[in-house]
Amino acid sequence: MNLEVGSTIGDYQVIGILGAGGMGKVYKVRNVISDRVEAMKVLLPDLATAPELADRFVREIKVLASLEHPHIASLRTALRVENQLLMLMEFVEGETLEQKLRAGRLPVAQAVDYISQAVAALGYAHQRGVIHRDFKPANMMLTPEGTIKLLDFGIAKSAGDRRLTMTGFTMGSLYYMSPEQIQGATTLDARSDLYSVGVSLYELVTGKRPFDGDSQFAIMSAHLQSTPVPPLELDPTLPAALNDLILQSVAKDPAQRFQTAEAFRNALASVAPAQPAAPPAPQQDFRLIQPTQTPALRSYRGLWMTAGGLAAVVAIVAVIQFGPWKSTRAGGGSPAPATPAAAAPAPATAPAQTPPVQIPPVQESPPAVSQSAAPAPASPPAASPKPDRPKMERPRVTPPSQTAPSVPAKTATEPPRTAPVSPPPQAAPAAQPPAEDPAKRVELQQLREQLAMLGARATACRDGLNSLARGQAASGMGLRGDMVEAASLMNSYLDGSNRAINAGDAPAAKDFLQKAERQVEKIEKFLGR
Repeated sequence: MNLEVGSTIGDYQVIGILGAGGMGKVYKVRNVISDRVEAMKVLLPDLATAPELADRFVREIKVLASLEHPHIASLRTALRVENQLLMLMEFVEGETLEQKLRAGRLPVAQAVDYISQAVAALGYAHQRGVIHRDFKPANMMLTPEGTIKLLDFGIAKSAGDRRLTMTGFTMGSLYYMSPEQIQGATTLDARSDLYSVGVSLYELVTGKRPFDGDSQFAIMSAHLQSTPVPPLELDPTLPAALNDLILQSVAKDPAQRFQTAEAFRNALASVAPAQPAAPPAPQQDFRLIQPTQTPALRSYRGLWMTAGGLAAVVAIVAVIQFGPWKSTRAGGGSPAPATPAAAAPAPATAPAQTPPVQIPPVQESPPAVSQSAAPAPASPPAASPKPDRPKMERPRVTPPSQTAPSVPAKTATEPPRTAPVSPPPQAAPAAQPPAEDPAKRVELQQLREQLAMLGARATACRDGLNSLARGQAASGMGLRGDMVEAASLMNSYLDGSNRAINAGDAPAAKDFLQKAERQVEKIEKFLGR
């Protein structure tokens, strides 16, 4: 079948030629009934009698029929015309990334965005048991709107049939093939595709291929034996995280690469966090996953707030204790009772607010009050010989008796000395054990440090889950339910540990920390870290 522009096959009129591949040609056609423009792939006429190629073409049709994803060019229909296999696909307008590379390497943000979209498509296919096996810039179509469409599943996973792997093999694909694919492995998994993704990303951001040679053998040997030049050596301005990500993805050993497309996408998100899908994510995901951002911070914030509260209470106690003393010293006779009478309620309220905290100031204040009581009897010392002796006797015997004749002035000032001293000892055990038990204080401090370190890991987990959720939302999917539950439990346990530490309950804090760490490890394993 020889199709030319203007010719018609069935209900489709050829309006252009899009390209040719190892198995056939791709035409731009228009359905004369619906007037819709589509892409038509036709098995090459001279290979139509080869049964293995026909099987491979049918396999591609069935693979595409099972995939429906916004970043995969979808299959419309398939048919036979004059003993010829035809495949009608979504026509994607734009240019391939291979064509875009001819103008030079891409900015990092663009390259990461395009690869992230393509990896989302790969992840979707991998979950359905489909391995692309021909991932390269030429098979990524970029639309005018900036959307990537993954093309050509012609050699998608074929149950270990090596002939289907190698038939249609082209020089262009060889640059991106994984070492195990070059060695003819009978089974390939997602990590083979992710190797090709790493090679493609390397080329997009540096403008050069990591493995090259002047012959097919040289290129294959490079894939199997050579270590690529780190992207940072080609361009020192590239992010270090991107450099590490690429080198990990092109590791010779599949076990050293990213194990899943989701893990690869999470790593990409950490390289370029400001992506188009970022704005809607906080409304959907951060409310589920981010509550734990406060526990780690809350522990330190609580310490500073407590310290500030202690300082404020000490200041209030000082004002209460010294205020009446100043008034009695300045007032002398009748004004003195009025001032202490107003001041007397204040000490009663101060201990009620924070009883444990007032114990130290109160113990220091009585000496100040007793010293201030000495100047109070300024009128009796009129007889100069006697005042000196009574002054010597007052500190020993007369303070209790002096308070009685002193009328309201001293009965009003005495309660601040006696009232705080008796109640605080009852409240003291609540505040003093942590301070008096050095071992417990050290243990709580160690738990705070463990909480801070675990909180940092939890933050990384939240960021990874949020990035993944953003990508899933862009594809019309949601985050796995077990990961949402793990994130919620992680938040709860971290918060519980924080509260237990603040309450001085070390055993409970340890228990919460252990439970939180189990959830963190579960999320880290899911993210491939």
